[in-house]
Amino acid sequence: MSELRRRGPYARTRERRATIAQATLAQVVEHGHRSVTTLGVAKRAGISEAGLLYHFPSKEALLVAALALFDEQEMSLLGPGESVAAAPALAVDGVRRTNIVHLYASLLGEASNPEHPAHGYFKERWRLSRARLAQDISLLQEAGEVGPAVDPEQAAALIIAAWDGLQNHWLVDPSFDIGAQLGALIDAVLLRSSSEHRGGTRRVTP
Repeated sequence: MSELRRRGPYARTRERRATIAQATLAQVVEHGHRSVTTLGVAKRAGISEAGLLYHFPSKEALLVAALALFDEQEMSLLGPGESVAAAPALAVDGVRRTNIVHLYASLLGEASNPEHPAHGYFKERWRLSRARLAQDISLLQEAGEVGPAVDPEQAAALIIAAWDGLQNHWLVDPSFDIGAQLGALIDAVLLRSSSEHRGGTRRVTP
């Protein structure tokens, strides 16, 4: 029983932080990240502003938590080995969610500052994304769908970098098909023809 008591406050803290992050994400999706205020999110989450600031000391920390929650929800849709095939569809869905992609771009612009909460978030996000893609590329190699000449870790790093770059280009000039461009890049990096292995692309709903 004493162990349950010790763990209880931590569980409640996680639950409260998750509720706040969800309220922030809902505000971003509906009205954009510039509309977010600590007071507005606190009201939406059903807590006091002081209670919110106990968990997230700034609006910037709130926005990072919202984006991290969005990432978690997106990745939960994918099973092992699916991230490579799903990447083009995810890129298309990402730019369709205008308020999310603007939040991502805004936080990325601040992440070069080591003191900003987005700094650690992006470092960890890229690390996890590279690791997952590299693992899935290795699975494709085991299945004979990607040749042994491809270095999974290097390929994953190139795909992540290209994805971010294409998304930033799309924000300035959305006249190109970001899914097609990312798909072509993935095929080039994985040394396969553009007609190969596209049938397995998973549909990701908005």
